[in-house]
Amino acid sequence: MNLKEAFQAQNKLNELFLHFTNYLSVTRNVTTIREKHFRSKAANGQIDETFDVTNYDIKVYTDINKVIDFVLVLIDEREKLANAIKAAKSKLEIDIDAAVDVNKKRHGTIDTLREMRKLKSSSLLRRNAGSGYVFNNDGNQTEYRYDVEVVTTIDFDRNKVRDLVTKLQAKADEVSAEIDAALINTTVDYEFPFDSHASAAEILEDFSAK
Repeated sequence: MNLKEAFQAQNKLNELFLHFTNYLSVTRNVTTIREKHFRSKAANGQIDETFDVTNYDIKVYTDINKVIDFVLVLIDEREKLANAIKAAKSKLEIDIDAAVDVNKKRHGTIDTLREMRKLKSSSLLRRNAGSGYVFNNDGNQTEYRYDVEVVTTIDFDRNKVRDLVTKLQAKADEVSAEIDAALINTTVDYEFPFDSHASAAEILEDFSAK
């Protein structure tokens, strides 16, 4: 498989691991509940009985030991795949993890700059928005109203921002192309042991049948 397929396999293993460990973490999924009715102690001639009151409708997997065994298999497979991916990455001319991380930051910066680019300096006259008080000729305090102009000025060079968006986008596209090529052309020495299109229950069933 190539590196892209290896990452997909990695995601599938993680998905299966979370599915089964979450199942095991719920008490009702891993226990059987029985009620013992001690009738003989309450009335002569009565027979004690035991009833299974487990709600089997909610128990997806009945063989819990198989589930535990499969979780251990998933851990081993995850380790094998991690080592195979590490070995494949070591042959690349680029640090693909760093390239992906830095490119995310480029795209984030591009989005921010594009929003900034939409801003413009402006002014707005708000009629009678302001108020104050003065003393009139009679010595009484009176209110007066006045207009307020709100001036918004951008504190950056719009042309510079526009140029930066163009340059960052070009670089991001270039790095994305390198990453895509590495993902497709890099061979990973690993074979996924399960049917990637099967459900978790189907995969466990196949494992249990072996």
